[in-house]
Amino acid sequence: MIRHSKRIRQVLTFTILLLAIGTSIVGAETARVIISGESQKIPMYEVKETSYISFSDLVSLTGGRLDWETVGHQISFVQDTNRFLFLIDSPYFTRNQQRLNMTFPAAYREGRLFLPAETFMPFLDQVARQKIVWEKSSRTVRVHSEYFNVTDMAIAPKANGLLIEIFLTSALAYDIFVTEGNWLNISIRDGRLNAGRIQSRKDSRYMYRLKTHQSVETGTGQISMRLKRKIDKWTHKIVDDPPRIQISIPDLNFELSAEDTSPQIGPDNKIDVIVIDPGHGGTHYGAVGPKGTREKHVALDIARELAKLIRKDKQFKVIMTRDRDETIDLEERAEIANRSSCDLFISIHANSATKSHIRGWNVFFLAQALNDSARAVAQFENSAFLRDRNALNAHREVSDDASLNDPVMGILNEMIMTEFQAESHDFAMMVDREFRRNLKIPARGVDQAGFFVLNRVFAPSVLIEAGFISNKTEEKLLKNKKFHKSVAKSIYSAIKRFKAKYESQ
Repeated sequence: MIRHSKRIRQVLTFTILLLAIGTSIVGAETARVIISGESQKIPMYEVKETSYISFSDLVSLTGGRLDWETVGHQISFVQDTNRFLFLIDSPYFTRNQQRLNMTFPAAYREGRLFLPAETFMPFLDQVARQKIVWEKSSRTVRVHSEYFNVTDMAIAPKANGLLIEIFLTSALAYDIFVTEGNWLNISIRDGRLNAGRIQSRKDSRYMYRLKTHQSVETGTGQISMRLKRKIDKWTHKIVDDPPRIQISIPDLNFELSAEDTSPQIGPDNKIDVIVIDPGHGGTHYGAVGPKGTREKHVALDIARELAKLIRKDKQFKVIMTRDRDETIDLEERAEIANRSSCDLFISIHANSATKSHIRGWNVFFLAQALNDSARAVAQFENSAFLRDRNALNAHREVSDDASLNDPVMGILNEMIMTEFQAESHDFAMMVDREFRRNLKIPARGVDQAGFFVLNRVFAPSVLIEAGFISNKTEEKLLKNKKFHKSVAKSIYSAIKRFKAKYESQ
């Protein structure tokens, strides 16, 4: 009996302790996330002076994909080529198969994943696209790129060789060496690499692989690329305006000429030409809603509202790939954008799903799809091009070229354009933040997939799915002029933010 009473007291004591901890958690507060000067609030709480922030909400602002695996309460986070795996109530997690310890355990609360900010953020910062810092005193997560002094990379063929440029904020000491396997390595002393952006410049026409390494011990940043061109000799130098390391891998008697030195990457110094691409049109209806609403009409109506807003402000030149109900193939849309030397390309669509309850908007940029949902959207949006190309091939001899028989797969496997992937992702995140503020429908966030129309545009590009036309509620919204204006206003706010950021660099 005495033993039984002791057991009851132990259980009561433990229950009271849990309630005390639970009380401190329920008193939830907020932390700030500052991205490109814009402040957003996300949930947080404290347990014994340990600050826990909602990683679920942070991911929705900064990009990536969070997937819940019910077996064992595992949660995976994927961004670019990096994969994290967390286990609820465990301080241990894996990052790209490496087992790491963040000291305090991952926690689950109200459908969100919470992580200890002070001890986890350094692990995320090591592989993130931008510098991520947790400031405990102000309860602020800062996401910014100003920290990096090795900011970008470009590789391009020239008349007599290959030119590689590494962009810096100021002149830095560096070493260049070639290792077995035709690896070209650039080691930059005190170099802080914007790894996400640099890795996005991988171009399979010229290289097999592109890697970055940041040494915590020595403070050295290294860029390594395994080139297809055999490296017999090379020349290098630092040039100004902007500061950059130039490496030329010459053919016979190659000399780097003055006209070869101007960089051709990223948005130009002035963001002033915007191409708006209303999806589908003419004989291509796009998706059709339960009440017969056609995607081609919705896309054109939103595009017209956006064009009206931009023209009214007179900061930009606006070009529309179509301004009426006509058939424009995807190749022609890309040609219109490239002929205009546009600074942003925005393709507007409405989504569709076989399950009518699915809702929400998406913003896509060009990269290999990471999930079935993104692949399905890309497959549908590319289908018009596939039909046109197949019809064309039916009237001529069948080509042995696999890319003609399956053009989209050919593009994605070998010809995917990555020169503007970092800027496209950045603009997609800006649109995402405006949509979250202004659109009263579910947020499906930023995702990536292989869209033919984006792949052929030589500029930062996004594809926007404004809602699901297959859902009765959202079909009604997609016909509503007020909703069109909200979508247009949000996109335009993102355009102005993009202009302010990139023209100031």
